[in-house]
Amino acid sequence: MMKHLIRISVALGALLPAISALAADLETLPPPPPVNNLRPAHYDWSGVYAGGWIGLACIDGRGSLVDNTAGNTFNNGGCGFKGGGLVGYNYQINDIVMGAEADFGTSSDIVRNTQPTADFRFNMNYIATVRGRVGWAMDDTLFYFTGGGAYAQGELNGIVAAVPSHLKGDQFGWTVGAGIEHAVSDRLRLRMEYLYTQFPTTHYGASCCNVDWNWGGEHEIKAAAIWAF
Repeated sequence: MMKHLIRISVALGALLPAISALAADLETLPPPPPVNNLRPAHYDWSGVYAGGWIGLACIDGRGSLVDNTAGNTFNNGGCGFKGGGLVGYNYQINDIVMGAEADFGTSSDIVRNTQPTADFRFNMNYIATVRGRVGWAMDDTLFYFTGGGAYAQGELNGIVAAVPSHLKGDQFGWTVGAGIEHAVSDRLRLRMEYLYTQFPTTHYGASCCNVDWNWGGEHEIKAAAIWAF
């Protein structure tokens, strides 16, 4: 029995230097990184952003051309393309995102009318909206509603006997809509948006007659690429 105890003591004595060296190595390992250096679990929508957009717009209005002897009413309906830039700011509280946005741009011909005595085209030289936004964020995807004021400078080209042939008028109205926006990366976002815009009847000055133009309602689908700062 005494021989076995002596052998065990000798074996333990031989292992002690190795155990001490292992303990010293463990003490020199670097500590784990602090928790506040880890990436946030959810996408942050707060901050300034800017981008570009393109859209398809359709209107369903009517126009009237009235002189001293006769009056005519013409269709002012059609579809065309729009495009421009945007800038905005978001503020996020939990899953709710609120913000403000302004966009601006121009359009191609939206109306091309070839009715007798009314061969004309209609487009928007300048278009802009200033809108509020409120939405619900599902991490990196945002669903939102938007609404605000709208401005456009409409141009009629080619009205028969109208001088000048390019008639311009400023129009102010309102717009509402909704959209979905997705963060592809921390900076890049993609968006699809629908807007309905209403403008009142606008008078265009001409030497031949009184030209009063009503846009009716404008329906627009827009796609945008956005960079967050």
